[in-house]
Amino acid sequence: MVRIKALSFNPFDTGTHFYLEICVRLDHFIDIRKGLLRLED
Repeated sequence: MVRIKALSFNPFDTGTHFYLEICVRLDHFIDIRKGLLRLED
Protein backbone atom coordinates (compact mmCIF):
# COMPACT_ATOMS: atom_id res chain seq x y z
CA MET A 1 0.00 0.00 0.00
CA VAL A 2 3.01 2.30 0.43
CA ARG A 3 3.57 2.27 -3.34
CA ILE A 4 0.08 3.67 -3.90
CA LYS A 5 0.94 6.65 -1.68
CA ALA A 6 3.95 7.45 -3.89
CA LEU A 7 1.63 7.95 -6.88
CA SER A 8 0.08 11.02 -5.26
CA PHE A 9 3.24 13.02 -5.95
CA ASN A 10 2.58 12.72 -9.70
CA PRO A 11 -0.27 15.08 -10.70
CA PHE A 12 -1.23 12.77 -13.57
CA ASP A 13 -1.75 9.88 -11.17
CA THR A 14 -3.74 11.82 -8.56
CA GLY A 15 -7.06 10.58 -9.92
CA THR A 16 -5.85 6.99 -9.90
CA HIS A 17 -4.44 7.44 -6.40
CA PHE A 18 -7.75 8.84 -5.16
CA TYR A 19 -9.70 5.97 -6.75
CA LEU A 20 -7.38 3.36 -5.23
CA GLU A 21 -7.69 5.01 -1.80
CA ILE A 22 -11.49 4.76 -1.99
CA CYS A 23 -11.30 1.11 -3.09
CA VAL A 24 -8.96 0.25 -0.23
CA ARG A 25 -11.19 1.99 2.33
CA LEU A 26 -14.30 0.30 0.95
CA ASP A 27 -12.57 -3.08 1.24
CA HIS A 28 -11.74 -2.39 4.89
CA PHE A 29 -15.28 -1.17 5.55
CA ILE A 30 -16.78 -4.31 3.98
CA ASP A 31 -14.39 -6.53 5.95
CA ILE A 32 -15.39 -4.78 9.19
CA ARG A 33 -19.10 -5.24 8.41
CA LYS A 34 -18.55 -8.93 7.63
CA GLY A 35 -16.75 -9.28 10.95
CA LEU A 36 -19.62 -7.62 12.81
CA LEU A 37 -22.16 -9.88 11.10
CA ARG A 38 -20.15 -12.93 12.17
CA LEU A 39 -20.15 -11.72 15.77
CA GLU A 40 -23.94 -11.40 15.73
CA ASP A 41 -24.28 -15.01 14.55
